[in-house]
Amino acid sequence: MRRFVLAALLLAAPGVGVAQESLTALMCQAKPTQSCALDMAADAIRTAAPLTTENLPYGSMVEAASRAGRLDLALEFAAQLKKTDTIALADLIAAFARADRLADLQATLSRLETSEKEYAFVIGPVLVELSRDDKLAALLKAIQPQYQFQLSYWQVLGNLRAGRVAEAVKHLGDVPETEREQLAGLAAESLYFSGETERAKPMLPYLTSSDPSAVRRKAYIATKTKDKAAADAVLVSLARVPSDDYPYVALDVIYALAATGQWQKAIDLARTLPASNRAYAFINVAERAGQPEVFAVIEKAMRDDPATFNRDRMASGLVRALTLSGYLPVAQTFIDSAKSDYSKEILIAFAAAALAEAGKPSEALQLTQTVQDPRRKAWALWEVASKMAP
Repeated sequence: MRRFVLAALLLAAPGVGVAQESLTALMCQAKPTQSCALDMAADAIRTAAPLTTENLPYGSMVEAASRAGRLDLALEFAAQLKKTDTIALADLIAAFARADRLADLQATLSRLETSEKEYAFVIGPVLVELSRDDKLAALLKAIQPQYQFQLSYWQVLGNLRAGRVAEAVKHLGDVPETEREQLAGLAAESLYFSGETERAKPMLPYLTSSDPSAVRRKAYIATKTKDKAAADAVLVSLARVPSDDYPYVALDVIYALAATGQWQKAIDLARTLPASNRAYAFINVAERAGQPEVFAVIEKAMRDDPATFNRDRMASGLVRALTLSGYLPVAQTFIDSAKSDYSKEILIAFAAAALAEAGKPSEALQLTQTVQDPRRKAWALWEVASKMAP
């Protein structure tokens, strides 16, 4: 079957001959992997670079390539990093530390006027995860941490990443009881933002207060792991959150409820938010719930309150939510009704990224090829590559 797909794609290609790059891209569309999708994104960036002075996804490519273990691409695009690309630089350093190749980054670190010492908070947990005790000892000697909390954080995060839960929990006991929730929360948040939320679940029992950061971190875990008990717990905790923090914390609780099948509770809670946040919350409920009933609620809200639920302003979120829920033909109606090529190609990128996230990378990559603007195509391909499973 894959041979027939590839043959069809080749026959559909314009011109008599196909350049090697085009052939590679077509092969990736027929049998996609994250690695070849990253190559497609890299080629698109190289093509677009001489044609535009606008921002290209250099930092984003470094981040995605680092997390995927594509150190060749990560190092190539590191030359374009700026001082403000701190997240990308942290992921880059973590990837090279994992490969024991930090020496290869010295030129990049010097250009950005930083050093390994300043990113010890990234390197330390990697060394713990990989049980590189000698290198960990050398790093500690170099930076001489003043607080036990810092070393305990490295130990908890690194051991959780390695699946050594008992060891991680043991190191929680190295800090005073008053600091344990903060330490557990920081480790959980780090795992959430690196796409490893499942490994954060052992920290749930330590996130018990109504402190806004603790409630949000617990909601992150509930959303990504679809843990209903945790979602119910953060809903209870929300009542004790200070009023100034309530709108922001409520959004995360809403997402946790929607992700755990409680979309009606999520919608009811979203209705209590200020109008400026309400439309965004409804869209995210639709995205996480994936239920047609939620779209019916949104449609009614768009009719009853057009100022808050403006169709054009909500288009990108609806395209993403509809695509993730299996309604790409409906999402296509929003794409087709876009008022400019710019808006249309932005919506295509949202749909393509959602297809990749939904486990349909071939369809996602093919959709990106309908984007004509080189810069927007580069961004669309990076979005797809970053959403694909390794």
